[in-house]
Amino acid sequence: MTDESPSKPFRVALVEDHASFRQALAFVFDLEQDFVVVEQVGSLAEARAAPREYDLAILDLALPDGSGVDLVEELRGPNPDVEVLVLSATLDEENVARLVDVGASGVLDKLAGVEEIVAEAQRLMAGAVLPRQREVVEILRTLARGGADPAATGDAGLTEPEAEVLRALAEGLDGEEAARRLGTTSGQVRHQVKGILEKLGARSGLQALVAAARRRLVEIR
Repeated sequence: MTDESPSKPFRVALVEDHASFRQALAFVFDLEQDFVVVEQVGSLAEARAAPREYDLAILDLALPDGSGVDLVEELRGPNPDVEVLVLSATLDEENVARLVDVGASGVLDKLAGVEEIVAEAQRLMAGAVLPRQREVVEILRTLARGGADPAATGDAGLTEPEAEVLRALAEGLDGEEAARRLGTTSGQVRHQVKGILEKLGARSGLQALVAAARRRLVEIR
């Protein structure tokens, strides 16, 4: 989340085995002043061997040598600040649940198209937590209801500013939008998000949102 456009563009890595789709995606990303594609690979093995000097990974769930699920933790483990947006041609509750559990930052239907993928990446890097795609939101609601535990209700020790930020993010606002609504700054929102993740034991904003919904702290809208 930033108060304004970053002085340096966000560095993007593309992990996608279909070369034509990957190249089209890279072309559209490079048209955006806030992004620069620094890595393009087509398999888990290549992604594991590549330098991990990027801010955002766009990762296909189905790769020729395994599942992208296996890569999410590996990418975020050494650098939790790296965001991982996972693309899947098949969105179902099981896949989304696994991705939330391993700390994916976002999930999107691969068939959404190149421009929508770039738009979702922009939202993610601006601090949005709730995906825009309605199909994914519905699955997240189902996960929250299915994992609800009456014994785990309560505020989890969140401060009131943290709870306010969490509610704003649950409505689909990004960091700057949340800051404007709450009369604060994007920097303060970032600070509150860090506290939310720590108190909910989450590795991503998306995982924190589902955990909070299960505790009935927020409603996924």
